[in-house]
Amino acid sequence: MADMHQIRLYQSTWADAQRLMLRWGAWGHYDGSCTAAECRYEINLTDVSWRTWDQGRHGEIGWLWRHHIAYIFYRWLGGRYALIHFAFIVQDGKIWRTHTCVKIAVPPKLLDKDDLGYLLIVDAKSQQALRRSEGGGWVLGGDDVPAEHPYYKMGRPGGCEVCLDAEITYSTHTPQAEIERLTSFDFSCLTRLISCKMPEDLMPATHEGHLYDFLDPNYHEIPISTSSSSTCKDLIWAFARDAGTVIVVDDLTIKPEKGYNGRYQLANVKISDYLKGGAYGPLGSERTVEAKDMIPGKKYIVFPEEHTYGKRDRYGNDSLIVPGTCGVQEDTPEVRRELEKGFAQNDHLRGPELR
Repeated sequence: MADMHQIRLYQSTWADAQRLMLRWGAWGHYDGSCTAAECRYEINLTDVSWRTWDQGRHGEIGWLWRHHIAYIFYRWLGGRYALIHFAFIVQDGKIWRTHTCVKIAVPPKLLDKDDLGYLLIVDAKSQQALRRSEGGGWVLGGDDVPAEHPYYKMGRPGGCEVCLDAEITYSTHTPQAEIERLTSFDFSCLTRLISCKMPEDLMPATHEGHLYDFLDPNYHEIPISTSSSSTCKDLIWAFARDAGTVIVVDDLTIKPEKGYNGRYQLANVKISDYLKGGAYGPLGSERTVEAKDMIPGKKYIVFPEEHTYGKRDRYGNDSLIVPGTCGVQEDTPEVRRELEKGFAQNDHLRGPELR
């Protein structure tokens, strides 16, 4: 990790990448070609338990997996399989992305022969925007930009019955000190006789997310703060960074009906410009925006929620634009300047994000 923390995104060079590949080449791998123009390289450090398990329970200690009671005793005595994965992407002579993942098997409960334990997984990856990009994985942590930490999101997936998984996705323009904090691990979890059991034991930064509070009474819920209008103004650059589409609308007509319990209004608008993307049809297209406090005669900049493209409104029309929190801003020079700050943090990665 000391080697990996030497990487500076968009600054570390092909020569820096080559030094890493030379040092860690025994555990390194890449598919296809690996040149200064483009290279996707990964390093996987595993122990004999993981290698035996990964090779189909055959090999020098494969008998453990074929003898259930022996396997349980092995786990109780401190045996566990573990994997440390690190990957980076080189493009045009610089390192653009990094991804670190650590997986450790947590042993079964003592004297419970029916318990097989579970897998503890922590992930930290960089992306140019904190949203799902084409070819990349999900960005866990909700659609809104966190006001208290706009450079990263954290969350957990649903549906895994044999694992606890915490994931952090951070912007490629996150300050270096913050990247190092987010990607710091307690590697004593690999060697302790008493195993680490929670994601925050292995990656301390995930403690602030309280992702698995419901599993342990010693972890206490914290209230979820909501963004105020003043916070929205401060985060326009982050919404611009993360948005797939940013639209300018005008020719505004307010519909008389209110939305659910008056929480928003429906406004007929025309698309006058795309500042980013273009998923809502040609310029001049008429659309319905679900928003509040829009005033006829003014221009607005809209950040639609990504998953609402093509969503139908209450009348069955498929022209509805659903903005996220803080997703409608008046079109002013100040807002435009903040937009440019966010757009400047986007890049054009060839191929999918790391996942």
